[in-house]
Amino acid sequence: MSIVTLAEAKAQLNIDPADTSDDDELQAYVDAITGVVEDYKREVIEQRQVSEDLQLRHCRRFRLFSAPVVSLTSVRSVDGRTTWDVSAMRLSPDTGLVRVLFGPPVSGLVEVVYMAGYATVPERYKRGALVILQHAWETQRGSSGPVRGGVIGPEEVHPRFYYSIPRKALEWLGAPRPVVA
Repeated sequence: MSIVTLAEAKAQLNIDPADTSDDDELQAYVDAITGVVEDYKREVIEQRQVSEDLQLRHCRRFRLFSAPVVSLTSVRSVDGRTTWDVSAMRLSPDTGLVRVLFGPPVSGLVEVVYMAGYATVPERYKRGALVILQHAWETQRGSSGPVRGGVIGPEEVHPRFYYSIPRKALEWLGAPRPVVA
């Protein structure tokens, strides 16, 4: 899945919807944009199932890394001998913190399966993704400098991301999710 559609990408790039000459190449860019935005935001954007192995020691709370978390599916030991009741756990969707409310603490090498991501992609993430797409599309087309009416000029490049994410996109996307231990 992708944050934006091919039709949205063509509209952003002012490509006639009937022109299919670059559709395969453009679709490859569209498909890659989700990963770029997820890496920058440090969160799952497109909703999907995630499986994560955690080494825990008698924990009554633990954190999942792929937030936002929609729901817990299962928590079980990797060897399959122990299963914990997810209905006995409380989830903080934004932080990925899971608390064991009752029952035994979670311990050992466990596999946690859960749904993460947004049910609906925030519009500002779509806008930021489209700015990144336009920037990548313009730069691969070989323009030697900023395109008149284009996405970026030299002053627009954020030093942390070098040349891949223009500041205009960062403004749409907002600050990345803090890394919490």
